[in-house]
Amino acid sequence: MDEALYDLARRAFHSFRRRLESGTVVHGVSPGQWRFLRQLWHSNGISQRKLAAQLAISEATATVTLRELENKGLVDRRRNAGNRREVLIFLTQQGHALEQTLLPVARDLHSRATHNMPAADVTALDALLRRVIANLDHE
Repeated sequence: MDEALYDLARRAFHSFRRRLESGTVVHGVSPGQWRFLRQLWHSNGISQRKLAAQLAISEATATVTLRELENKGLVDRRRNAGNRREVLIFLTQQGHALEQTLLPVARDLHSRATHNMPAADVTALDALLRRVIANLDHE
């Protein structure tokens, strides 16, 4: 094998990121911010700590990105009334509205990436990538 799996994964990641950025930046959202919005569309109102864990990033990194999203009016950070140390993250109306704009960008990216691939191959690729992630995260 001429090219290491790492190099292939890195090249695929950069290709995805470039394409995603070209579709989200016109709406004022970076690829990093997109990840937060996508996660919040599925689990709005979760703690900042849990959000960082779900995205596999540090809480410090999450704080920086959430501050940017808050400054753009896309999220609100609120103290949990039941636990004042916990910060909960909520999408604003504007943050919710971006779902209808940005999800088609992601769908188009997925379609481009899997063009001419049988559905069984796409399913297998998904499973294999999840296994690679699990193997590396387990160590």
